[in-house]
Amino acid sequence: MKEQAKQFFSQYGSTFDSWDMEKFSSFFNEPFISVRGDGKSIIMNTNNDAKVFFTSVLSKWKKDGYVKFSTKDYEVINLGIKSMLVTFTWQMMGKNNVVIKEWKQSYNLIKKEDTWKIIMSTFHIEN
Repeated sequence: MKEQAKQFFSQYGSTFDSWDMEKFSSFFNEPFISVRGDGKSIIMNTNNDAKVFFTSVLSKWKKDGYVKFSTKDYEVINLGIKSMLVTFTWQMMGKNNVVIKEWKQSYNLIKKEDTWKIIMSTFHIEN
């Protein structure tokens, strides 16, 4: 499942990097829960809720200098044949491939009709 996870998040990241939030929101289950870096939980009941939320996140990150994302250090735990827990490090890249910031995040995925969907994501709060 590790290769499936890497492929999924490669598409996920490149879709975010394309700034197509309509398509990006389709990666999420309805509903979807995000536990943010400040510890707050946000429930998005529909893909449109995710689109609105991540459009605002994209806007903020662009102001921070974000150009694209990179990932590393994948860990995958199979939770049966139709679900998995995926943890990895995000690297927010700016101009000239400079790392602006990085963080660990975990995702719970479930397979629905042969398509992986994110049901929950959790930022690892280090401090």
